[in-house]
Amino acid sequence: MTFRLREADSILKLFITVFLCVLTVGYAIGLFFVDHTTAATPTGIEEQFLGSEHTAEMKYEKSAGEMFLFLHNHLLSLSLVFFCLGSIFYCSTIVSPGWKTFLLVEPFVALLTTFGGIALVRFAAPWMSWLVLVSGISLFVCYAAMVALILAELWLVRT
Repeated sequence: MTFRLREADSILKLFITVFLCVLTVGYAIGLFFVDHTTAATPTGIEEQFLGSEHTAEMKYEKSAGEMFLFLHNHLLSLSLVFFCLGSIFYCSTIVSPGWKTFLLVEPFVALLTTFGGIALVRFAAPWMSWLVLVSGISLFVCYAAMVALILAELWLVRT
């Protein structure tokens, strides 16, 4: 027998909902920080990792050690965030199997392209900031869609 979110008891529904709320607050704070440091623009992304003397706040080029630490921390932590979110979303039945597969896999592809793009911006090709921006948007859209669909199935879909 397969567990479905819509069949969860009220305690599990509340537990998952509170978890998703706290996770979303943390995710939103991260997005606000990205906007604060990069203005969510390709130029801002380039300046964040390559440095710039032309901003109100002086930004310096990130060293290889800083980049490794940044990439390591973000890839590990965000892969766990999307593993937890995806594990809950896997139990949903609100979307077709094709959409479910896409929403489960795309965040991991987007993590690799986002943070791989950041490494490329710093070490090889500053114009890859466009890849970082596009894949970051994809990551957010998948996150928002999974959270919305989970909450809809928990609280709006009748068994």
